Amino acid sequence: MESIPSSCRLAGLLRWTEERDVSDLHGRAGAPYQMRIHGRLQALPEREWPAPDDVTLLSWFLDAFSPALNARIARGSEVDASFHHGAIRYRANFSRQRGRQSFSFRRVPPQRQRLSELQLPESLVELVAEPRGLLLVTGPTGQGKSTTLRALIQQLNETRALRIISIEDPIECVFEDSRAHFEQREVGIDTASFADGIRNAMRQDPNVIFIGEIRDRESIWAAMQAAETGHLVLTTLHADSVAQAIGRIREFYPAGEQGSISALLSRNLNSIVCQRLIPNRQGKRTPCLEILRPDAGVRQAILENNLHLLTGIIEASNHVGMHSFDQYLQELLAAEIIDVETARHYAVNRHRLELALRGIVTTQPILSPEPH
Repeated sequence: MESIPSSCRLAGLLRWTEERDVSDLHGRAGAPYQMRIHGRLQALPEREWPAPDDVTLLSWFLDAFSPALNARIARGSEVDASFHHGAIRYRANFSRQRGRQSFSFRRVPPQRQRLSELQLPESLVELVAEPRGLLLVTGPTGQGKSTTLRALIQQLNETRALRIISIEDPIECVFEDSRAHFEQREVGIDTASFADGIRNAMRQDPNVIFIGEIRDRESIWAAMQAAETGHLVLTTLHADSVAQAIGRIREFYPAGEQGSISALLSRNLNSIVCQRLIPNRQGKRTPCLEILRPDAGVRQAILENNLHLLTGIIEASNHVGMHSFDQYLQELLAAEIIDVETARHYAVNRHRLELALRGIVTTQPILSPEPH
């Protein structure tokens, strides 16, 4: 694991951002540094941090990183890595744009964060209480998917004697054994690919397999096979809704195979959590969730590819732990965690939200996080 020295120039920049609770830091040759704070992007002050050139960035990397990583950066147009700055871990991407060097660093929250600390409902614990099945956490980039999964894994670590194997690219957080026993494998170092890592993990007596992200049909197939053989499989997928997540999985396969994939998914789905982070009244961000749990109606809709029916099934099934994004949005509004304008801006169905605000539409209350 890379660990950058505190005396190097890059460490000084990272200390400055850490003092301001920056989640993401972006740099590219010939342009000012950019940072993201509570979801908002802004430039660093150029008087303090002048826009770098290629020579500056490469010299900073040489001072901060190992010769092996610098060699990868020099010969590769895109490189994923992770590193420590003191006790803080970062996920890094080094790339080039218009032939010039650039980078993006994302601060990785501590792996011991609990659901309540992340403003997530404790009802999520029920999803990992199941001994098998595929649990998908979906959402756009930067919406806390991996952080939510890590909190669920930490919950398992502290409460159950399980063997947990992770396949990641790269490893972002190192888990310390509590009640669970961990084996963490990095793609490109410990295994050739996600699919290979999943297949080999199944021979290593796991109870739980955590896959950093499913990116292709081979890894999707391996993940569903692992779920079908009795393992709990947790992973992330880029999708904006529950229905889109299922549709994306189908789209990885040619038309002639999509029916088989739908059948496999309908049998082995544990749940889908779609997550977005939205601005709250404190100027920070709060997760808003859509949750799908499989029942007979859900399985039939997936099997027959009637994905347009899923929103209606979800909204009618609060009593079994399902709820739509808009229903949860209304809960956050009722708890005064977000304001009305935020709810209107982020609502999927704004007309239905307006009816709810007028008291014309009501729903059964669902468990929402405590305001912070």
